[in-house]
Amino acid sequence: MKRLFAKPILIILCLVAFCSNAFAQKLPTYEEYMRGKVLVGNTYIDTNNATPQQMARYRKQVRLNKLSAEHYYFNWLGKQNIGVRFEQGGKSKIYEGLEQHNNGQEFTSILIDGTTSVEIIAQNIDSEQNAGNYLYRVIKNNSQEIIGWRPPASIKTSADGSIKYAYLGKFNYSPGEFLKVEMYNIKNFSEQDAILIDWRPVEPAKVYGYIQYLSKSSRIPDNGFYSKGLTDLQQTNEKYFKYVNGKGIVSERPLQVKDFIETVSKDDIKFRTDDSVQNIRFDITNGERLYNYKVSLKREIKGHTDSLNLGENNSRFNLYKEFWKSPGKYQITFTPKIYRPGGEPITLLRSLATNVKFTVLPALNKQRTISVKTLGYIVIILLTTGGFMFAMYRDSQKRKLKREAQNRQIATLQLQSVRAQLNPHFIFNALAGIQNLMNKNEVENANKYLSRFARLTRNILDDGNKELTTIEQEISLLNDYLQMEQMRFGFEFDIEINEQEIDQQIEIPAMLLQPFAENAVKHGVSALKEKGNISIIITKTGSTLVLAVKDNGKGFAATNGTGMGLKLCEDRIALLNQVYKNTNILLHTASNSNGTLITIELQNWL
Repeated sequence: MKRLFAKPILIILCLVAFCSNAFAQKLPTYEEYMRGKVLVGNTYIDTNNATPQQMARYRKQVRLNKLSAEHYYFNWLGKQNIGVRFEQGGKSKIYEGLEQHNNGQEFTSILIDGTTSVEIIAQNIDSEQNAGNYLYRVIKNNSQEIIGWRPPASIKTSADGSIKYAYLGKFNYSPGEFLKVEMYNIKNFSEQDAILIDWRPVEPAKVYGYIQYLSKSSRIPDNGFYSKGLTDLQQTNEKYFKYVNGKGIVSERPLQVKDFIETVSKDDIKFRTDDSVQNIRFDITNGERLYNYKVSLKREIKGHTDSLNLGENNSRFNLYKEFWKSPGKYQITFTPKIYRPGGEPITLLRSLATNVKFTVLPALNKQRTISVKTLGYIVIILLTTGGFMFAMYRDSQKRKLKREAQNRQIATLQLQSVRAQLNPHFIFNALAGIQNLMNKNEVENANKYLSRFARLTRNILDDGNKELTTIEQEISLLNDYLQMEQMRFGFEFDIEINEQEIDQQIEIPAMLLQPFAENAVKHGVSALKEKGNISIIITKTGSTLVLAVKDNGKGFAATNGTGMGLKLCEDRIALLNQVYKNTNILLHTASNSNGTLITIELQNWL
């Protein structure tokens, strides 16, 4: 009884001891767990087990933190190589400009609203030796190079002496000007950076508008539209050319055809929604600056007012007719839109907004009348002409279809004739093979050969009236034929087809490959015996089915010709192209001393 309980008791005591020891171990505190870990970006890195790439990111962050403590900005300046420090104690406002492009790469621009100066550094250059790998230059107003390409000459040290960096210089406020600083690594041109400093004040948009329209009386210009200034005044007179006493003079007369312009004063723009009017184009003549203008449209139509946000622009803006097709009062506004460093918050300088007001009037009702008698004549003429043209077209189509049917029937009969010539050609060659085995007294092989030949002949006769056969049946015929010829010459052969990619029930012209396989045996590998090799390859490319026969014989140049079979095949393919007009069958032959490759492309077959 004691032995019965001894073992379970011992197991329980061991479990109790193990659990007591586990609970006795002290779990690590948060401080112990975070020891050696630093935050780089949004990720904690264990400096004791970090990869070289992680340590490089960590060291770069340490450098940026040190230099940021000395008021250099990097976080919103793109590549984080070029840093900028603004003059301390100034009252200038700093804004982030639009992204610029330099050698296919983007870089940041800075708008300075005030007179502060800036200092530019390159933080990743930490020694005189490293500075030799970089070149920089400074351009003023995109027109004057004030510092040509040169390596940084001044290496400075942070206040605590732990960080070295290249000092590119201090640049003072220059009214109405902007500077561009470019830098690249001469050993790795993809490592490049740039920054643009702009002291030009933010300006209201200088906008000039054009009404774009189509002219029914003149040839349409290359751009598809004619244009009139949005502020052009209504014309009451027009100039015309006349002869007086044999001399041509230019005179004026009251306007014969009134256009859509109704503006009498440039402060009150009016025009009508004529069918020819397409859109209004606004050119911002002082645009393409480092900031955009927010475009908005206010509409007052039949007592209802709404506003639309139409995006941003700083060069050219098209206001399509869809937005102002209804008569009413409209106001389009261009407001400078700038950003604080880092992209937020958005600042709209509404005091510098530009407003363009215009009124859209209803279209003039132009009614044209025609007499009932004239309308009757037009209807009779149209019906008579239409009936005559329809009869001619129908007769032409009948003749065309009859002619195509005749041509197709002729091509089909010719195709059957070629097939009829191919079958005896194959049977003659097979009987010659049997005779050859009998002459060698290889009775057993001759019997096997004759058995396969009988099966092939039966299949050919059964399908003799079919122009198409499935890929599966064509492969079976080729397999029987090549096994039959393998008894005579001992060559190797293989048939390659991706059964998952190609449906073997697809139909192709019957016995299309057999003559080429026969030619490969007779003129290619027959002399090589066991060293001969024939490959049948069936693939597809898009909607094209590709059939290939390849052998390692000596090519056509080493034979006495390719025989009548190949000539019949070429004639047959030409006839197939006449019958199947929606497809195109191409035959390619490549032959040299290393072998022969026959390729047949059935284009648009799948």
